[in-house]
Amino acid sequence: MTETTQKELLSELTIKEFEDSIHEGKIRGYQCRNCGLKRIDIMEFCPNCHQAELEKVEFSDKGSVLTYTIQFVAPEQYMNEVPYAWAIIQLDDGPKVTGWIPFVSKPSDLPIGQRVAFKKSYLPGIVFEKI
Repeated sequence: MTETTQKELLSELTIKEFEDSIHEGKIRGYQCRNCGLKRIDIMEFCPNCHQAELEKVEFSDKGSVLTYTIQFVAPEQYMNEVPYAWAIIQLDDGPKVTGWIPFVSKPSDLPIGQRVAFKKSYLPGIVFEKI
């Protein structure tokens, strides 16, 4: 492995880079070159195979709702957004991500399996919308 490739593999995705990518409309994370595990977590080695062969990747902006809870009382930064669903989304290309979906006030508004897309937004967190 060349020195450049080794440095590229070991370069960490910082929290700032992750947040900046969200504001740019991109979900970034890691894929393990050894076992293929895909995660959006900030990490230095693969939690599956324990190797440090990680590469930064950009993930799909579409996925499906696995589960969620409807928030009627929210933390201060989301106060003006209630009600909304705080959800776990299975992205089309592998990893799961948590985010929120506005305009959900009852379970019939968001069936499990609902297709969603990441929405570039000035709002906090990872915002998805129904498609």
